[in-house]
Amino acid sequence: MMSKPWYKQVWPWILISLPVFSVLKAVHTVYIMNQQSPDLVVDDYYAEGKAINQNLSLYREAAARNLHAKVLLAGNKAILTFDTNSILDEDLTLDFVHNTLAAQDFKVIAHRSGESMYVAELPVTPTGRWNLVVHDNANQWKLRASLSLPAIDAIKLTY
Repeated sequence: MMSKPWYKQVWPWILISLPVFSVLKAVHTVYIMNQQSPDLVVDDYYAEGKAINQNLSLYREAAARNLHAKVLLAGNKAILTFDTNSILDEDLTLDFVHNTLAAQDFKVIAHRSGESMYVAELPVTPTGRWNLVVHDNANQWKLRASLSLPAIDAIKLTY
């Protein structure tokens, strides 16, 4: 009785399929990595480190001025309310920074609406995890908050 040639048997094909499947999966993984590269790595670490000290001084300035605020996001509007009537500019800048996707970051100008309230129109209604940084136009102070949207209540900004 003659045995079948190797290519007509099942076991060699099963053994060959394992490395072939591994190679195809590796190629697929490389493709996915190239399509969605992370935005979290910064090229110039030294310059970023120096900028951190400057940013911290802006938060300390907000603490020295005793600035406290809350933000409420209602649809495509951001309503910023300060606890006390501080001497503030007519306009403030709100930087919405997405936690992982830098392409979704955006910046809006909030206009004064009354004694201690500012209102800004948002280009999109943000959902998910965001960081909000509020600062004056002269960049003398900053407040920040971590947002998990949609939120029901107003979110307190800190320094």
